[in-house]
Amino acid sequence: MSPRSHDRLRGLGFLVADINRLMRKEFDRRVRHLGLTRAQWLFISYLKRQPGCTQRELAEALQLEKITVGRQAERLMRSGWISRRDHAADGRAYRLHLTPRAARMAERLAEVAVGLRRDYLRGVRPVRRLELRDDLLQIKSNLQHMEANGKKPFTSP
Repeated sequence: MSPRSHDRLRGLGFLVADINRLMRKEFDRRVRHLGLTRAQWLFISYLKRQPGCTQRELAEALQLEKITVGRQAERLMRSGWISRRDHAADGRAYRLHLTPRAARMAERLAEVAVGLRRDYLRGVRPVRRLELRDDLLQIKSNLQHMEANGKKPFTSP
């Protein structure tokens, strides 16, 4: 890699973080009228994809402390957004499920996400979108490999 291309890639992590921040900010703006906090819509969106997950699984997926997820689950349950059901194999755990009201909200959130994705990908050719996605998945895989191997450097063949 030439020094010049290395300099252009140096800010890649910052660029990815900034894009993520801007996407979240715009999504927040688009759903503000629905009256949900970011934590609530993340919770609902994840449960839509993983119905019946435990609070521990949700905490891991959202990279939050278990106590934080437990408190949010309690608030969402009291507000009629989710239900807790006993875990058949573990008497200490609950399975979390969306109520019909939350399932409808999850559909609205998904529609907003589709519109946002359409808007932020404007001007990027469809073939480049797929290549970009594949490249980002490769980067993610490399990082997961490093994590799984105790942060040892990854060398490609």
